[in-house]
Amino acid sequence: MYNVQSLYVNIKVILKTFLTPYRSYRTAILGGIFIMILGLIGPVNAQNFNPQNKELLNDIAFIASVDKFENHKNWNQLIRKLERKSNSDAEYFLEYIFYKTHQKLLKEYRKGTTFNNLLESGDYDCVSASITYSILLKYFDIEHSIIETDYHVFIIASISDQEYILETTDPRSGWLSNANEIKEFKEDFLPDNSATLLNQNLSIGALGYGEPNSKTIYKEISLRQLSALQFFNQGLIAIHEQDYILASRRLQQALNLYDSERISAVFDIVAPQD
Repeated sequence: MYNVQSLYVNIKVILKTFLTPYRSYRTAILGGIFIMILGLIGPVNAQNFNPQNKELLNDIAFIASVDKFENHKNWNQLIRKLERKSNSDAEYFLEYIFYKTHQKLLKEYRKGTTFNNLLESGDYDCVSASITYSILLKYFDIEHSIIETDYHVFIIASISDQEYILETTDPRSGWLSNANEIKEFKEDFLPDNSATLLNQNLSIGALGYGEPNSKTIYKEISLRQLSALQFFNQGLIAIHEQDYILASRRLQQALNLYDSERISAVFDIVAPQD
């Protein structure tokens, strides 16, 4: 960050030089360059991540420290870019959030990654990416729902009673605003009475939505519950690696945030009660 006080001192010194009676073409050119530099400095000192929403701050406490956001270069560059567009048409701004976030933060899909992984490397899955978008939408006071399904998570945003889908794992076509496309997208996840039972041992974060073919869960969850699904996935990874102590710990962390039937079922297998 710039030292504002020293910046103003430097400005005064330079202006004093320009206001002396010995002006010349050379000083005029230097003055123009100086003004250009000030124009570049302005955006750098623009808005950083500083949530006023107390609910968001409470949720972040279960995801990452606020300092981690404030000190993350790409995150704050994204916030500044979004702030500049925040007074635009609401639908345009929501679409801008979707694509600009993929450009700045989400680099490569990797199943089972956490939000901390995302900040460190840009790797993401549907859980960590949806956490990212939910934080941003809350930051800008945009109404939205986080939808949990059997193996996938996505976001439905709402502006003036119109819905928009944010399919966070699809950087090219994941923004849906057409009512028919949204209806078809939802139908891929709505519970099906003929569907097979949920396989509790498969993690959330299938790259191809609708796969595996199971439709037993479709419900709105909170950002805090979404963050719990990270621990659930980590628990399943630990089970696969036969690290049952770590698996039990991660599943307990998940249950502390989200008393989910599927999380509880797997936890009872790994850490059965006496």
